[in-house]
This record gives sequence, C-alpha cells and structure tokens, in this order.
Amino acid sequence: MRSDISGLKEMRSDINGLKEMQAADISELKGMRSDINEIKQGQKRLEEGQERLQKNLIDSLGAYTERIVDYVDDKTEVLNKRVFKAESEIESLSRQ
Repeated sequence: MRSDISGLKEMRSDINGLKEMQAADISELKGMRSDINEIKQGQKRLEEGQERLQKNLIDSLGAYTERIVDYVDDKTEVLNKRVFKAESEIESLSRQ
C-alpha cells in the first residue's frame, strides 16, 4: 500500500513537472508567434518600400529621358540654324 502511495506521489510529481514544461512550451510558442508576426509586418513594409522605390525609379527615369530629349532637340535646332546660315552664305557667295 505504501509503495502504491509512493508511486502515486511520484506520478503526481511527474505530472506537475510535465505541466510546468507544457506551460513553458506554450509561453515559448506565444513568443515565437509574436516574432513571426513582427517578421510578417517587416516583410510587408519592405515590399511596400520596394514597390514605392520601383515607381519612383520609373518616374525619375521618365523625367530624365524627357530632359535628355529636350537637350538634344535644343542642340539640334541650334545646329540646324547654323547649317542653314552657312548654306545661305555659300549660296550668296556662289552667286557673286
């Protein structure tokens, strides 16, 4: 009978130990869940930032392309005027 009682006490002690371990595991899982949520939020912020960066890059490239085209057009116009002036002078000299 005493050995049965002793065995029951030992089982109760083992069960209490398991309950403590289970509580610790649950606490650790809650911490992991919190960490995972933080990682998901961080990933979402990174994806949103990357999307904004891509849009800004496209917009910036468009603006720079416009500036380059305008610059080339201006220089082409100046050169065309010079060529026209030179051709006009050559024409007038050849008539003399």
